[in-house]
Amino acid sequence: MTRPEKKDPATWPKCSFFAIYDGHGGSMCADFLKDHLHQIIITQPTFPEDPRASLMKGCEIAEERFLKIADQGARFDKSGSCAIIVLTVEKECYVANVGDSRAVLSADNGLKIFDLSQDHRPNEEAEFYRI
Repeated sequence: MTRPEKKDPATWPKCSFFAIYDGHGGSMCADFLKDHLHQIIITQPTFPEDPRASLMKGCEIAEERFLKIADQGARFDKSGSCAIIVLTVEKECYVANVGDSRAVLSADNGLKIFDLSQDHRPNEEAEFYRI
């Protein structure tokens, strides 16, 4: 990730961004996220001090921006995307997911498995009531 020009180089942490976008109904949304989501997240006023808030607000803003683009022109794009995001800031690791994407961590040569995310599936009780 490249530090945004407006951010102070003296306080910019070592950070990395990894994401997988599982597009559906076309590729426009997944392509938009691939090209823009990481920059939207790191340009939030809360980044790098509060990566969690930056991830949440960044995903919200990305959705708003994509919907505006998808609704332009003669053709309404109906694509969408699930996402699994891993953001490291210094020695901390933040994981976010949208939709039914999943992240797991393997340790001890695969003898230990840790869930790093929770699926957002309509048959899950909390997600059912949220919808």
